[in-house]
Amino acid sequence: MRLWYRTGDISAQRELSRDRVVCLDVETTGLDPRTDEVLQVALVRGDGEVLLSRYVRPEYHSSWPLAQRTHGISPSMVEGCPSLASLKPEIEKVFEDVDLIVGYNVAFDLLFLQTAGISFGNASVFDVIREFAPVAGRWDADRQRCAWVSLTYCATYYGVPLRAHDALRDAQATLGCFWAMIGRDSARNRPTSSRSYLDVVARYSQMK
Repeated sequence: MRLWYRTGDISAQRELSRDRVVCLDVETTGLDPRTDEVLQVALVRGDGEVLLSRYVRPEYHSSWPLAQRTHGISPSMVEGCPSLASLKPEIEKVFEDVDLIVGYNVAFDLLFLQTAGISFGNASVFDVIREFAPVAGRWDADRQRCAWVSLTYCATYYGVPLRAHDALRDAQATLGCFWAMIGRDSARNRPTSSRSYLDVVARYSQMK
């Protein structure tokens, strides 16, 4: 997945109309898109309008105790809810109308949708977890790259409210972090001693 800060130019993202951006988040029965399923999906437009927020009934899983401990979604909460397949036209229509998909580890979310046969069209993708990593400034020695940090850490850094592990709340928080990162909204409570995302982009621009 493309790292926008390494291009040294995020002017396209900064100039996008908010209604051409959508933030995606899903909650699932587990971590493997080949065998696990989506339990909740949320799509929030760049201006904050909630386009979709639904619990999803899985087709093959009747329980998911480990995942349930994290996000709290029980089998009874999704009983009678629509399947992901039935939401496909609505989800794809949203993606057709945007230029940029934002998310936190959004490759994970998109892979679950793609495995279910859902296309996200020609939209570009901005993964906040990857883009924020050099701002957080932690090093992953095993992977030899900037370490990824939690959405809770990122949201706290920017002073964005978050109730973690709910698809809608996560999407709303991620969107707030995105706008703060690229300088379209004020970043609240950010440590002044830390480098900003725009600083990281500028450094790569100077290397071009």
